[in-house]
Amino acid sequence: MVMLFILMANLTWVCGGCRVKPVPVPPPVVEPPPPLPVAPGPAPRLAHPGAAPALTALLRQVALRYDPGMSQEDRDRDFMEKIELARRALKLERIKAMRERTLELIEARGGELSWEYVRQQHWPDGTPVGVILLVPVWVPSQARPVVTYAGFYETWEEVALTKPRPSGKVFFAGELADINDKPRYRTAQLKFEINSLNAPLAALLLEYIYREGVYHQEKRVPLLVVRGGEDTYAACAHTGPVTVEGLSFPDDYSGDLTAQTVRLTYDSMAEIHHGRHVKASNHRLGCALDINDFNFKGLVDGMPNQVSSSLRHYNRDGLHLLDARNLPDWVYQAAKNVGYRIPQDWLYVNDSRDWPHFDCGTK
Repeated sequence: MVMLFILMANLTWVCGGCRVKPVPVPPPVVEPPPPLPVAPGPAPRLAHPGAAPALTALLRQVALRYDPGMSQEDRDRDFMEKIELARRALKLERIKAMRERTLELIEARGGELSWEYVRQQHWPDGTPVGVILLVPVWVPSQARPVVTYAGFYETWEEVALTKPRPSGKVFFAGELADINDKPRYRTAQLKFEINSLNAPLAALLLEYIYREGVYHQEKRVPLLVVRGGEDTYAACAHTGPVTVEGLSFPDDYSGDLTAQTVRLTYDSMAEIHHGRHVKASNHRLGCALDINDFNFKGLVDGMPNQVSSSLRHYNRDGLHLLDARNLPDWVYQAAKNVGYRIPQDWLYVNDSRDWPHFDCGTK
């Protein structure tokens, strides 16, 4: 009778007088994750990181992940976790606290309520109140950069003519066909000023919008304009004539999406890119964002005119399909998840809505 037993010490089979090594089992084949559709753009960063090392470190901590094959649920979970991380680090249980702290700082130092004053102040830990943030964005293939200027002026025309100081960069895209041609979009960087308390949250929102376009081409949203902290701003009045296309609707009150494309010509870029904020505006504290805010005279309730009380402007997805400069509904939801007050939640004068505006609120 042949005795058959196993020696566990060397994991060999013993059969009679012969020793047989076991056949090794190959490791399971692990399929590599699918590659990203396109390479991610640069993470949000400060233009002058050395001036705010703690904030620079926080921006690195809250940078979003770009793992291959991330599902919508995974991307949203990552987004919400980074929002929570940022708000804990900033001690912002309520996002409105950034407004309150900034107003307290102005009062304690006897300053004026203006971005030109606030931007030059520092928090007790040495972090500048005003910082310049760079964020990745999708832009149409033919979009070109436009420098903007800012100052404490009564009219935007003064800024446009005198160019007091550069305050950031926006993009200009004139042809609607190019604006709606998402497969040909390219990655770019936008630069704008903002309160350092708001910078990580703004960075998260804007990178989330950008990242969605990395994973899904149809979700690319062209962010041509982002405005944060400013009193009065404008592009240069000496850029020469510029022509742009926009949509004009049959009325300024209904939900009718029937529109005609209108070509409009202006004397300069300043007529499209300009603005002045009232004294109580959160923009003067760097606690607000205007996204894709333009000034197109000559259109009936059409994007990119920013203020509207019509029913069609509640159909964000429908408007986005017509003109991709319109922010779709999921962008508004993302802004609300950050904690921003969004147009749908804000009672305006005459019940109109400032659709590109997101801020920290006042109550």
